[in-house]
Amino acid sequence: MQLVFFFLAFMGVTSESVSFMCKSSSSGGHHESVTVQSQQQIPVGFMLPAQLDRTLSVDTARAGDAVEARIMQEVPLPNRGKIAFRSVVKGSIVTAARDEDETGVLLTVRFDQVTHRGQSLSMATSLRAIASNMAVHNAQTPLSGYDEANPLGWANTLQIGGDVRFGDGDSVRSRWKETVGKAVPGGVLVQVKANPERGCDTPVGVDSAQALWLFSADACGVYELKGVQITHNGQSSPIGEFTLHFQKARMKLRVGTGFLLQVVSHP
Repeated sequence: MQLVFFFLAFMGVTSESVSFMCKSSSSGGHHESVTVQSQQQIPVGFMLPAQLDRTLSVDTARAGDAVEARIMQEVPLPNRGKIAFRSVVKGSIVTAARDEDETGVLLTVRFDQVTHRGQSLSMATSLRAIASNMAVHNAQTPLSGYDEANPLGWANTLQIGGDVRFGDGDSVRSRWKETVGKAVPGGVLVQVKANPERGCDTPVGVDSAQALWLFSADACGVYELKGVQITHNGQSSPIGEFTLHFQKARMKLRVGTGFLLQVVSHP
């Protein structure tokens, strides 16, 4: 009888040990999945609405100079991931050179890293649209003028590119009265549209609504930056590097300039 009791006790301890090992293994696997999720990449085709952190003077810009912008609307990612508002988008000047006429400047820029909650996410981006700080300001100005009685986000505003945003929780409609998404606090969630007249295609492989901040669903090209032209948007080789042509050397991209970047590849 004592022998049977000893055997059963031994089996209980062994079974408990095996159970503990299985739990430990399961816990380790779960930890790994959490790590992978926290390290997820920003999918190709996703948009990053950003704003320039400090003024960039074209005549003093040099290759290697750092350029930084801030994410201006929380960006939803697959699997419930998000890029937080005010995350830093890091980049640099690739080249700065006089144009053929020796009067203007060709400035090539790369944005290739997002610092997100202590982590760095690497990617290559193209430039879909760029807007002056004044265009950014105007897109936040209510169409009916400021009303101190109502929160700013409730007002109807005109997006950069022509969409109308009908206040937080309401719809966003294109110039042709088509509903393209909804207004959310701090921006919009819309289906990105092609704009063939200005040279932009619909992002491939992205079906979800995207965070575009103050930009329209089909925003593309240059807005209210006189004398500035996008000569290469970074969609083709060299991928991830866009070039701006400034007609005069003594021009600037002012702090507050808006960028609509598109992820085109990963390292």
